[in-house]
Amino acid sequence: MRKNGSVTVFFVLLLVLLASVLFAFLEAARVSCLKAEAHLCTGQAADAVRASYQPELWKDYHLLFWQQSGTDVDRFADLYQLQKDMVEKNQAVNVSHNNFFFLPVHSRAITVEQYQLATDSGGLAFRNQAADWVKKTIAGDSIDLIWKVVTNAETEQLEQSGIRQEQEVEDVLEQYGSKSEASGTLPGEQNPPEAELPSQPELSGLQEDPLIWMKKVQKKGILDLVMDGNKISEKETDWSEAVDSRQLQSGNWTEQASSGSVERMLFHLYCQGHFFNVTRNGNEKKLNYEMEYLIGGKTSDVANLKVVVRRLLLIREGINLAYLETDVQKSQEALTLALGVTSAVGNPELAEPVKHAILAAWAYAESVSDVRILLDGGHVSLIKTEAQWRTSLEHVGDCLNASADETSREGLGYESYLQILLWTVSEEKITMRAMNLIEKNLDVRMDNMVSRMTCSYEYEAVPLFWSFVQIGNGRLTSYYFSNQAQILFGL
Repeated sequence: MRKNGSVTVFFVLLLVLLASVLFAFLEAARVSCLKAEAHLCTGQAADAVRASYQPELWKDYHLLFWQQSGTDVDRFADLYQLQKDMVEKNQAVNVSHNNFFFLPVHSRAITVEQYQLATDSGGLAFRNQAADWVKKTIAGDSIDLIWKVVTNAETEQLEQSGIRQEQEVEDVLEQYGSKSEASGTLPGEQNPPEAELPSQPELSGLQEDPLIWMKKVQKKGILDLVMDGNKISEKETDWSEAVDSRQLQSGNWTEQASSGSVERMLFHLYCQGHFFNVTRNGNEKKLNYEMEYLIGGKTSDVANLKVVVRRLLLIREGINLAYLETDVQKSQEALTLALGVTSAVGNPELAEPVKHAILAAWAYAESVSDVRILLDGGHVSLIKTEAQWRTSLEHVGDCLNASADETSREGLGYESYLQILLWTVSEEKITMRAMNLIEKNLDVRMDNMVSRMTCSYEYEAVPLFWSFVQIGNGRLTSYYFSNQAQILFGL
């Protein structure tokens, strides 16, 4: 049996209103989900950038940077494309296999608002990453030990003392005439008679006057004193386009360069672990003596090694002379020889200054022995004891034959002395020179390396349920969402 029915206009309008409200709520919920989807896409895009770090920098130097390319106009073109591709790829996965996806958002624009380069603020980002690496890889007690060594070593005062000692020997030789140098005798016109030689057994076998010996060996060349010339690297490189020589690109990240003494030491330890030196050779590098370059800043291995050896000799001279002046027996030996020398020329009242010059020459001979041992892989204590003293006043020339052996295992090695020398070079110079080496070895530019950036993202999505809403005349064509992400590189 059929029944007739009817729907009033009011009821129809009510149904339309209810449907519109329902679809409006669905669209509102979808918009909230679209915002979450845009946030998720931002994280995926940022992760894509972090995963595209410069691989050689990490492999060889444990540094994480993103390498930019292009000119100022399209500097980040690769980065934008990388992130857009990542967003679109993830969206494509969601709609694969003909599944309907309710939350499609598309990358509309990506902009880098701020960024920091490795060379900005004097290489602050580079130093910070280097220090972080050391914190994670070196034991704390080792750091404390090195900290005590570098902070207690009065390097500059010791070097000045060494310079004064060498000048003192020079003055004494000039005072007593240069004829003795040509003849190889003690300072004076001739050798003293046999009966006038010092009577102490330890001086009766004196082979050569230490003052004249020191003057003579200094003419050989500093590297010839401490190592075999055939083993010295002859590599040389051009620094005309180095980090500290060219106009660098710069970022717009606002951060002041500030690092304390501890961070500075950590950076020095990083350099020791990642750059080679004369005792740990890097034949595949542009320079074999990289740590020496950090200290010397010269263009060749030979020149840099000369700088380091010269400074090591001066430091050891200052330390060794300080020890000799406290050793009563050795001071007496020097005084006895000085009395014999001054008596031979009729000036015994000048025995005291001659004694100091003899001690300085003796300290120089011991310093040559010390540096030879260090370069041979041995150790030398910063402050010596009587048992650790190697040279004798009678045979100062024997220091030219010194090498590392079982008796030279106590004290500091060559790399520890390099740490002391690094402490005397400005932090900015070491940082720039370290980046110079990295650029040469990897053929990269450190002012293209981005350490951090702030990116803004804009996304677009189209309405879905809103088209079913019949209330009002407005029609939405697109939704726009924006996000920001800070991308940091580091450990």
